[in-house]
Amino acid sequence: MKKNVGEMFLLPSFFSLTNLFFGFLSLTLSFQGKFSRAAVFIIIAAILDGFDGIVARATKAHSDFGRELDSLADAISFGAAPALLLYFWGLRLAKPAGLLFSFIYLSAGILRLARYNVRTKAQPDRKHYTGLTIPSAAMFMCSIVLLFPQPLYSRTMAFALALLALLIAGCMISTIRYRNFMSFNFRQKIDIRSALVLAVLVAAFIFYPKVFLISFFSVNVLSGPATAVFNKLKKKGLKKHQPKEVVS
Repeated sequence: MKKNVGEMFLLPSFFSLTNLFFGFLSLTLSFQGKFSRAAVFIIIAAILDGFDGIVARATKAHSDFGRELDSLADAISFGAAPALLLYFWGLRLAKPAGLLFSFIYLSAGILRLARYNVRTKAQPDRKHYTGLTIPSAAMFMCSIVLLFPQPLYSRTMAFALALLALLIAGCMISTIRYRNFMSFNFRQKIDIRSALVLAVLVAAFIFYPKVFLISFFSVNVLSGPATAVFNKLKKKGLKKHQPKEVVS
C-alpha cells in the first residue's frame, strides 16, 4: 500500500503547532523589549518540542509531514526567536556586528536542523546527536537572559555575548556527539538513588529556576566537548600502553 506522505497525527502536530505559537509570541515580545517573557516562551516551546518527540515515539505516530512540520516550527522557535532576542537584548549595541552575529547564530541553527533532517532516516541511534541540538542551544541562551533580564548596557558586554553566540553556533554545526537526554522510557524502572536525584532536580527547578536552568544547560553545552576530549585522551593513553611489536 502506498504511504500517504501528507498524513498528520493529532497529538504530535498539536505539540508542534503549539511550539510554533510560543515561538511566535517570543518574537513579538522581543520587539516590545519584554526580554524575560520572550525567553520564558522559548523555553516553553522547547518543553513542548520535547513532548512532541516523546508522544510521537510512544504512539508510533511518525510521518514525513509531521517531521517537516516539527522542523519548520523549530526553525522559528529556536532559530529566529532566540536570534532576535539576543539581538535586541544586547547584540544591537555592537551595531552592524550585532546583526552579523545574530545571523550567524540563526544560520548555524538552520544548518543544524537541515543536517538532522537528512540524517534522521540513516541514523537510527537516538541516544546521541551530532552537534548541539538547536533547542538546547536556545534554552542555554535564554537561561542567560533570564539570569540577567536587564538589557546589556556596554559594547564590551555586547561583544562578549557575540563571542558566546559564535561558540554556541560552532557547537551546533560541529561533529561533536551529545547525549540525547530525551531518549528515556517512562516505563523504565529506576532505583532509589535515581529517584532521589530526580526529586532534588525537581526541587531545585521549583525553588531556584534561574540558577537551575543556567547550571543544567551549561553542563549540557560543555558535556559534548568534555566527553570528546576525555575519549581522545583515553585513546592516546591506550595506544601509549600497548606493547610494541617485536620485529624478528
